[in-house]
Amino acid sequence: RSTTLVSARDMLRTTATALWSRFVPAARQHLTGATAASAQRATRSFCAPPAAGEDEYEIDEHAPPLNLFGLPARYASALYTAASKAGNIPTVQAEFKSVIDAANGDAKFKTFLEDPTMSKTKKIAGLTAFCDGANFAPITKSFLVVVAENGRLTQAQKIYDALEEYTLAAAGQVKATVTSAQPLSAAQLAELTQKLQVHVDATESLKVETKVDPRLVGGFTVAMGEDFFDLSLMSRIRQMEAELAKPIGA
Repeated sequence: RSTTLVSARDMLRTTATALWSRFVPAARQHLTGATAASAQRATRSFCAPPAAGEDEYEIDEHAPPLNLFGLPARYASALYTAASKAGNIPTVQAEFKSVIDAANGDAKFKTFLEDPTMSKTKKIAGLTAFCDGANFAPITKSFLVVVAENGRLTQAQKIYDALEEYTLAAAGQVKATVTSAQPLSAAQLAELTQKLQVHVDATESLKVETKVDPRLVGGFTVAMGEDFFDLSLMSRIRQMEAELAKPIGA
């Protein structure tokens, strides 16, 4: 009887482990709410359905190597997975970045992408011509068209940022974006990089990107994945303003 109980217990543990590994990762991808539903529709319209005989809940080896949350991350996840299956992630990422760079460098092109009053048909036609002229890969072109159809071109920069985090994670890198009120000196950047390194696993390398935003007044902010550190003077000013705005005795 004791042997039977042990055997049954082991079988239950094995079954539970199998179910956990199969269903939990998939369940994490199904967030509730309108935003999640919208992003899920975008993913379905861009990614091909499971092939015949393929288990819908099996772990996809082409899926992003880390979990990011939010609408842009879901679009980026769909693009990463499709590009990984096609074996051309570097090409797709570079082409997507060229669109971002073009928008950041050309006010008219940025307006074309983000203008909510422009018809989707006109935007799609313009994007299609742009992609064809640049000889983009079919995956990049199809993805941009889906984003345009869903009215999410205003999120293009955030989608690309999430895609970059996925590709860096796949290469064993962690990105830290340091935004300062004034450009950091080489010594300051080296000291800050050393301090940020403690937040990175020993098997990972740190990639630091710097930006300048005078609106911070002084100090800096650091964004690393889901973590955000605000050591700017502007944040302190806002805290002081909030304290001063409180009623006396509150």
